[in-house]
Amino acid sequence: MMSIVAIAVLSVTTLLVLGNLRAVSHDTVEAVTLASQRLRQSGSVWPRVAFGLLWLLIFALSFA
Repeated sequence: MMSIVAIAVLSVTTLLVLGNLRAVSHDTVEAVTLASQRLRQSGSVWPRVAFGLLWLLIFALSFA
């Protein structure tokens, strides 16, 4: 019974996202653009990039 509910919720969520794909993509582009502008204005791009790469390295090495 729980699997049926989970599949139903997943299906409805997928349909809602696909139905509003244009709005979702517009909001995503707007959020990424705004975040990148704030990063460039604050001058902390490279330290944040280095921090992100450090975390990627840690996760990559933990799976190896």
